[in-house]
Amino acid sequence: MNSIKSKIIIFAVLATFIPSLGLGLLSFQQNETLINDNVTRELNTLANFASRELDLWVNEQIYAARALSTSNIIIDGLSLTTDSQTNKPNKQQALSHYLHSVHEKLDTIVELSVANVGGEVIASSAATPTTVTIPKPQNWPQNALMQGVVTSPPHWNKQHATATLSITVPILSYDAFILGSLVVTLDLQTIKSNLKNTTNSPPGEVLLLDSNGNVVLASYDGETNTKSLDPLLLQRLQKQPDKSEIFQGILKRKVIGIASMSETLPITVVAERDHKAVYAAWIQQRNLFLALVSVLILMVTAIALRMGHSIVVPLRHLIDATKDIVKGNLEVQLAVTQKDELGKLTQMFNQMTDRLRQNQSEILAANQAMQQKNQLLQTLSITDGLTGLYNRNKLNSIFSEQIARYERNKRPFSVLMIDVDHFKTLNDSLGHVSGDEILAAIARILSQSIRSVDFAARYGGDEFIIVLTETTVAEALKTAERIRSQVVDIHCKTIEKTVKVTLSIGIIECVPSDKTPTEVLSRADSALYEAKRAGRNQAYCIYP
Repeated sequence: MNSIKSKIIIFAVLATFIPSLGLGLLSFQQNETLINDNVTRELNTLANFASRELDLWVNEQIYAARALSTSNIIIDGLSLTTDSQTNKPNKQQALSHYLHSVHEKLDTIVELSVANVGGEVIASSAATPTTVTIPKPQNWPQNALMQGVVTSPPHWNKQHATATLSITVPILSYDAFILGSLVVTLDLQTIKSNLKNTTNSPPGEVLLLDSNGNVVLASYDGETNTKSLDPLLLQRLQKQPDKSEIFQGILKRKVIGIASMSETLPITVVAERDHKAVYAAWIQQRNLFLALVSVLILMVTAIALRMGHSIVVPLRHLIDATKDIVKGNLEVQLAVTQKDELGKLTQMFNQMTDRLRQNQSEILAANQAMQQKNQLLQTLSITDGLTGLYNRNKLNSIFSEQIARYERNKRPFSVLMIDVDHFKTLNDSLGHVSGDEILAAIARILSQSIRSVDFAARYGGDEFIIVLTETTVAEALKTAERIRSQVVDIHCKTIEKTVKVTLSIGIIECVPSDKTPTEVLSRADSALYEAKRAGRNQAYCIYP
């Protein structure tokens, strides 16, 4: 921050970034507003179109129901069943047969029922008629033929496994008396194709919701009877019919939606579009803008860096060379390119470094010797001096790592605790030098008998530990037997003899209860004890 170069770079970056960011934010905010207005307008068009189509369809069905209620067969059949008790069952059967025939010809109808003035269903095209509240005669208006109609709220009809709407119209006698009611149950699925104009409608989906927010019908394919919209969200949409809102749709995705109320039915028409699809182009432009600004900043930064470099490079060389001297680097030689005061200062600097450079080789040699000693100390801290295997301190860290790894991925590891049989006797009879040679030879065999991912350590005295990663007890037993077979005859150069050596080996596999190295070693020691108690010169396994 205090250098000339950094100040030039920061100024250039800020001078580029701030105007670009400001203009970009203003532009994208305006674009977002324009997109939102366009989407709101399109969704309004889609919702209004679906609402009009729904109202027209309902009015058509009401007209058809009124026309059907004036059928002579229905009027005569209802009159006969009301007046005559003798032939009433036969008349009801004939009326039901007629309703069946009409039902089969009309795809929009799922059920036709005729009720008397008391509201009792006397004939129906369904085995179990849908329950509908039927007005009493005094509740119908005087011009019942033109205005008398009762529509029940649309709902999911479990009996017919579809969304239905029931329309009830009065049945008038020839002299304009109310004989009963005709109940027409309509299949709302038949209007599904009319909710959107496939050629002219804006993109989006249409939902028909009842007063509780349950989806009665949707323009897309799929099960909808189990879907519903949050009641509070539905209230907000209904209070602001011309304003779009972003919310989580019934398919659990982020959408932009708008609501419209039907004039003929207690139904809310919701038009929605996928938020991601609407703003895909906007997001692409935003990402492109950010990429262009980034490239522009990189270019400006490169230019500013070049300018700063050309200004401060002479002074920088001298400063850097001085820093190198302070740090102990005496291999510094500056080129004298100028004949002014700066050039004279450079010459004096070079003379000073020439005098100090004579001691450079001694400094480097001392540094190299120190590194070698540090490396040797690090090696000695984790290895056993006699055998070259890992020592006990390193063994504890190996166990901790293996236990943690086992807890993560549940891949087992096995432990071999090895003891040289009667080593004290060998050591006393052959001498300590020969005993050390035998231990070193055994250590070499152990190192050659394991994989690069396994570990071998000297636990103490004549005891060794082998950790086999991702190995079961059965596999570890094979390794143990191979080791035992290879240490049978060990040639001792000190006494020029071949010494018979046997090993007792305890083998365990990690278990979930192993939490510390002490617990693992304790179980391995138990297995070794069993091998010794069984007569030595053998491997004993404790299976998990």
